[in-house]
Amino acid sequence: SLLLELKKMDSQLHQQRLGGSQTLARSVNAELLDLNMKGVTFDVAVVELKEMNSTGLSDVEFLTQSSPKDPKRPLAKFASGGELSRILLSLKRVVGSSQQPRTYLFDEVDTGVSGTTAEKVGRNLKTIAHGQQVICVTHLPQVAAFGDHHFYIHKSPQKESVSMEISELKKGDRVQEIARLISGEKISKTSLAHAEQLLSEARS
Repeated sequence: SLLLELKKMDSQLHQQRLGGSQTLARSVNAELLDLNMKGVTFDVAVVELKEMNSTGLSDVEFLTQSSPKDPKRPLAKFASGGELSRILLSLKRVVGSSQQPRTYLFDEVDTGVSGTTAEKVGRNLKTIAHGQQVICVTHLPQVAAFGDHHFYIHKSPQKESVSMEISELKKGDRVQEIARLISGEKISKTSLAHAEQLLSEARS
């Protein structure tokens, strides 16, 4: 009957999801290690349901584990902003671009990283941005250099609120702002040269 055939297909799909979830978790965890997320583990729980629903026989949930001693917990409830950003970045690196271009907003994706790891984050963001839109809020020059367009966000405290100004940076302003991220308010010839080098390397 059609019901038996449907149950057979759902069972096959569930088994494929079990195998796929393990492959996905391994690949994402390899990316997380590359992004300096030591100790954080990503996992996918696939539980077989007693009754079929519109998506089959599987209940799928993404989990995160902060250290081997901690229990696995739902990603949506317990991951920090930085963890969520880098796990999303890793997921997108693993599964590639979707058929329908999307817009991704990354905030705190560079929390706790610097140097080589920051450059890897920047390169990964640039890879994901091919055919899609990526918006990234960052304070790291190694990450900012990979952006195609740069915007400066400035907060001004008011009496009862905070106003926010956003302005697009042109070529010369981009160099100045990345130099400021490198050396602080006092921009030097060395930081300007370093900023130009970062932008040049990001374009290559």
